[in-house]
Amino acid sequence: MSYLLTLFAGLLLAAQSPLSVNLGRKLGSPVLASLITYILGTIEFVILLLFMHVDIPQLITNAFTKGFPWSTGGLLGAIYITSIIVLFPKLGPIKAVIYPTLGQILSGILIDSFGLFKMPTSPMNLIKFFGLLLLVAGVIFSAYSPKQAQSNHPVQDRLYSAWAFIAGILSTLQSIFNANLGAKLGSPIGATFIAFLFGTVLLILVVLIMRQVTPKTLLMGVTSPLGWTTATLGAIFVLSMTILTPLLGPGLTVSITLIATMIVSAAIEHLGLLQVMKNRISRQKVIGIIIFIVGIILIKVIG
Repeated sequence: MSYLLTLFAGLLLAAQSPLSVNLGRKLGSPVLASLITYILGTIEFVILLLFMHVDIPQLITNAFTKGFPWSTGGLLGAIYITSIIVLFPKLGPIKAVIYPTLGQILSGILIDSFGLFKMPTSPMNLIKFFGLLLLVAGVIFSAYSPKQAQSNHPVQDRLYSAWAFIAGILSTLQSIFNANLGAKLGSPIGATFIAFLFGTVLLILVVLIMRQVTPKTLLMGVTSPLGWTTATLGAIFVLSMTILTPLLGPGLTVSITLIATMIVSAAIEHLGLLQVMKNRISRQKVIGIIIFIVGIILIKVIG
């Protein structure tokens, strides 16, 4: 059941990313799109917690007194989602998939190997190392195209690529921090609410400093069905990762999630769904996904 939920989370992430980009285009600001997503996600969790008769002020107090530094997961998540919205049009869909994915995979397996951030330890061995190489090869093989590797701005592209790689690491850390906060608070839902609340506060400050918000655009965002859809997908995804990370470990959770994300993203691109430019699935991409799955089997089943 945990594996199915992890695959479902990957499906949600694949759908949320292009929808977030579409919301950013509609509002004219990727940062404002992130803020709208976090505001609406926070509202959804407030409603859920009230329905569960949770003392929200006490929950926030406990997050500060018992949950630090794990309560900062929401800040990491806000930086991650904003980065993806910003980088998607700058890097293009290929590199915008490659580098965050590599950051997620490598950081997740590194944390597993050394038991960092209070995660269960899963030591590295030769089989797992070979599986790791297959994971990296699978991601690159499925998403990389020599024609799209050429660039007129190589230095700028390298900086954007490094940013995307770091954003992927932040995504993994967000899941771990939220999981540890959930353990401290005794509530994964409460931890996810705190993540959205803290992320909202950060994004409000950023939007005010950048002066990218007006009453008209804010109202447009919070009343937009696209905004609510994006927020709901993000809320379910973050909650799922908060629940699953301590159960499966960050490495396996990220890897299984990315299987679904890569397959669904390929389908979206192949069919031209969600306003994504239509691009037929190549044999190379299919082979890459298969290599990726074999790598996971080596790491988590045989290794």
